[in-house]
Amino acid sequence: MRYFRVLLPLIFLAASAASASDLRQIGMVSLPGAPGFGDVAFANGMLLLTHPGASSVDIFDPVRRREIAQITGLQSPRGMAVDDKAGRIYIADHGSNSIVIVATDGWKVMDSIALPGSPNALLLNGDGKLYWTDADQSSLSLLDLHTKQDVAHADLGGTPRDLAIDKLRGVVFVTLQDTHQIVAVDPQLKVVNRFELNASQPTGLVYDPQQHKLYTAVRYAVLAVSADTGAEVARVPAPAGVDSLWFDADSHTLYAASEGSLLVMQANGTLTQVDEITTAGIKGHTVAYDADKRLVLLPGGSDGKSKLLLLRPMTPTAQPGGETTDARAQ
Repeated sequence: MRYFRVLLPLIFLAASAASASDLRQIGMVSLPGAPGFGDVAFANGMLLLTHPGASSVDIFDPVRRREIAQITGLQSPRGMAVDDKAGRIYIADHGSNSIVIVATDGWKVMDSIALPGSPNALLLNGDGKLYWTDADQSSLSLLDLHTKQDVAHADLGGTPRDLAIDKLRGVVFVTLQDTHQIVAVDPQLKVVNRFELNASQPTGLVYDPQQHKLYTAVRYAVLAVSADTGAEVARVPAPAGVDSLWFDADSHTLYAASEGSLLVMQANGTLTQVDEITTAGIKGHTVAYDADKRLVLLPGGSDGKSKLLLLRPMTPTAQPGGETTDARAQ
């Protein structure tokens, strides 16, 4: 058994770093349908996965480690937005040009809203309206969920990929993959900023309100940039193929998945790589972290089959006399 003696003021920092990086596989679950996942979210303690490969949304119980429901009959579902208070999930059904509304009580389809385009990413504004992107038309629209009509529309001048919101200012940020930009729009969808990135193909996007920074996945890297000026603050090299990011604000941990690996970063205004972990042959581009259950969940494919990999952060065990034991060395 190996021991690591640390100074008392550093014990908390060591534990925080270990909670972010020391991941151990605790399970792998098969899911129905062909591989190919889109967005991930949580509702009622369940993991939701849009599954274009199966034309469905899968509902997975992390505690029982099995799928408990499946919303079928969709046509290439893409992004999702969850309204916990109303008990509703909004699904961008790209192939049917509609928003499908599902009740979290019973996981049944309640309604659908026809759109004038094909939706991709979704984002609720907290005031009864829903932002939706159309990659085919390079646009962003704002849908009133009560009237079921768009109340604003903007031509972004590039292919939108992901959305993030600064709720305090009401500013929405959008990555434009083909123009290597992040654009900022006001509540009327007027473009108020265009941030040119020193990188190509931005996809996943997260806003950190504590540090007022944006974290975005680009080709072969993840960047931290100022939400005011777009100036690059830091970058971490990343494998190709990262489509989305997951940020745990409590631990300041940022997760990014790509083909066969999971990148773990400490994100506290700047970015530092903590670990890069191989994912047991699972190839996926999205990842989720369940803070309540301390689980990292990575959907993907292996040998033509849909899989969900479950990992848990390992923390050091406290020892008498201010010492910690590395749990992996026992």
